[in-house]
Amino acid sequence: VLEAVVSTQSTGTLSLLFRLPNGTRVARAFLPEVSVKELYEFAFTCEDAPNFFTLITNFPKRILPAYEAPDAKLSCKDIGLENSTTLFVQEDDSESESSSVSEAEM
Repeated sequence: VLEAVVSTQSTGTLSLLFRLPNGTRVARAFLPEVSVKELYEFAFTCEDAPNFFTLITNFPKRILPAYEAPDAKLSCKDIGLENSTTLFVQEDDSESESSSVSEAEM
């Protein structure tokens, strides 16, 4: 997944901001072809990320496809993610949530 991370100076990249439950913000640039699943994998590598979470856009508010969902293979471009989008890492209360990712799944 980290191969998908590119310089913020590159043209044609998506600059995404991940906002963790504790308020920590992590900015990273990705190629538009990166899958939603890879966004989950990146978010999981953040130091303060919860073990189980869902990614949600800020505006318009929408829940990204779950880590294990077939749609998680779609690219950021396919689902219409735009540059400068904030993704909220929302902690899931239940470990059985299908929209979550855990270290064992990676």
